[in-house]
Amino acid sequence: VQSTLEALSRGSKALDKAYDDAVKRIKGQLPEDRALATNILSWITYAQRPLSTKEICHALAVKLDEKELDLDNILDVEDIISVSAGLVMVDEESDIIRLVHHTTQEYFQRTWTSWFPNAQSYITEICVTYILFDAFKTGYCRTDEEFEARLRSHILYGYAA
Repeated sequence: VQSTLEALSRGSKALDKAYDDAVKRIKGQLPEDRALATNILSWITYAQRPLSTKEICHALAVKLDEKELDLDNILDVEDIISVSAGLVMVDEESDIIRLVHHTTQEYFQRTWTSWFPNAQSYITEICVTYILFDAFKTGYCRTDEEFEARLRSHILYGYAA
């Protein structure tokens, strides 16, 4: 997709066709991979801030109505990239996962009702599930050290809260 973007003119119709083709490739995947790719693109497109690779891996591992994170559900970043049809990449310097080009973000924000109409409610449900994990039932952290330990052991906590 990246090389196609560079080769395309600035016309939005040509870009839209390239993105439509990428989304069609995603829709042609096995149902589990298609759902994963949709969730990945939802997070990257609609998160309130850019997510690190660890944050998105944890976000994707959260299962609704669970009381804790099953570490076996945490994906490798390579798997995330693989199912996303060339639409996402990792910024190696910052370890942020992002869409390959700013026009990709614009495309999904413009066409979101077609590709993932429930993205924002999905992200909200995942965040609420996460902050309701049993690990947080002890309440607030009493010291900075306790808070820093919580952030280290619960990677998505800073975003979800």
